[in-house]
Amino acid sequence: MSLRRAFSGVSLAAAIAITAFSPAQAQEAAGEGAKVQKFGTWSSRCEKTNAGVEQCHAFTAIGVNDESGQQQRVLYLGIGYGKRDTDNDGKNDLFMFAITPLGTLLPSGIAWQIDGKNGFNQQFLYCLPGGCQTEILLTEERVKAIKAGSEMEVAFRLVTRGEVKIPVKLDGVSKAIDSLPKPKT
Repeated sequence: MSLRRAFSGVSLAAAIAITAFSPAQAQEAAGEGAKVQKFGTWSSRCEKTNAGVEQCHAFTAIGVNDESGQQQRVLYLGIGYGKRDTDNDGKNDLFMFAITPLGTLLPSGIAWQIDGKNGFNQQFLYCLPGGCQTEILLTEERVKAIKAGSEMEVAFRLVTRGEVKIPVKLDGVSKAIDSLPKPKT
């Protein structure tokens, strides 16, 4: 199975997320059908696809003010269930996806570190007009570390600025993940 097909279930959530920045803006961008719930610094978002299937993911969006004072998204992290059982354990898998700005240096990949330990990394898959994206399977060990952690550091390289390290608070991530509907197997 190709890597792209394995991640296709989460890709839809990521495509929806590309236009979103904050929970309020996410709800506006998605229209009336989107349901956004806030849990600390994390939220969950559910909406129906064109096929009438509910697609949900937990997320947080990190932004900074640019020189003109406009808020610019530098990182969108989402966690959701994929459509397949890629590790053959009998249940659909949980994935984390990241969307970074255009100008991300793709060969360097992206790295996550929770509370200064429990690190893992992944190559970027592709870039779209809204940013560059990668997805990673969340093993039980990774999910436990994320839920038990207080801060995650996300690191990637931008062509014009070099290495970027972004601290991501994890308060509310457990409740946001737990709020996601469990996929039917």
